[in-house]
Amino acid sequence: MKLDKLTEELIAIKSVTGDENKILDFIENYLINSDFSGEIIRNNGGIIAHYPSSDSNIALVGHVDTVPFDPTQVVIEDTSKVYGRGSVDMKAGIAVMLQVLTSNFENIVAVFYTAEEGPMVNNGLELLMPILKSDFNLEFAVILEPTNGEVQLGCLGSVNADLQIDGKSSHSARPWMGENPILKLSEVIGFINENQIEEHTIDGLLFKQIITVTTISGGSANNVIPSHVNLNINFRFLPTQNEAEASKLLADTFAKYGTIKIKNSSNGALPNLESQKVKDFIKITGADVTPKQAWTDIARFSQENIPAVNYGPGDPLLAHSPDEFVNTSQIVESYESIVRYLKGF
Repeated sequence: MKLDKLTEELIAIKSVTGDENKILDFIENYLINSDFSGEIIRNNGGIIAHYPSSDSNIALVGHVDTVPFDPTQVVIEDTSKVYGRGSVDMKAGIAVMLQVLTSNFENIVAVFYTAEEGPMVNNGLELLMPILKSDFNLEFAVILEPTNGEVQLGCLGSVNADLQIDGKSSHSARPWMGENPILKLSEVIGFINENQIEEHTIDGLLFKQIITVTTISGGSANNVIPSHVNLNINFRFLPTQNEAEASKLLADTFAKYGTIKIKNSSNGALPNLESQKVKDFIKITGADVTPKQAWTDIARFSQENIPAVNYGPGDPLLAHSPDEFVNTSQIVESYESIVRYLKGF
């Protein structure tokens, strides 16, 4: 099946996070009915497909879920593009994985996992990683997230923290009897605005460390000054730090403004340019190299000392958008580049 048509079939199957069984069924049946003669392992985390070879040491990785469907989603008949929810993130990448897997490269392990778009604690890769560690000797992973034809290296870590700023409740007509915590926000917001972006070069790649506010909540009625207000502070920290260091830095920085509690955190990943596998992939694909300005499952493989890169079809700036589409030529280019790499080993 042509890659564009396979991508369209995958898009036609709704697979919002938490509802991925139908697309996993499609992937399993597609492999059973194709030239794939290997083993299919399936659990609640997704599917691992591989040939019965002791040399299966390169992982192709992709998540099968999408964000919810947008009723304003643009769908246009265009032979040069494939439109639809998930076209970029990341069903074009899944199509490439399926095509490579059925091209009889016996040194690959394909990992189709669930729940990437939801809370990190539910990420299906967590249920598949123990199998990948025990049954395979992985030396390299290619995650087919959309990269617009670039090779993305490393990623930022992430910490979310709740900052509670306390005041004193009173009637809004008598504010002198209370203390409005909302008015204290200006100092916090001013600090964040001045320190929101810090640029750092790591292994020749420019990463931007980010600190920002993502949610604010407080108050119970229009005529009541609230007793407190809460902010979620998101800190995207450099891969040279670990989550414990980043969490402490965040807590120490904001303790003077109120009560801060760390909610969750995840390590980032260094670019790993010293890895020969990474060097070979960059050389053979001929792609430009950029840093990943966000968190990605590169970090999950990095924790297991498995070098990994992001490389897949689609412009990441179009992901989750109502006019999401992927160029057909880019799907083919991704497939051909990965095949060139695999033929070199």
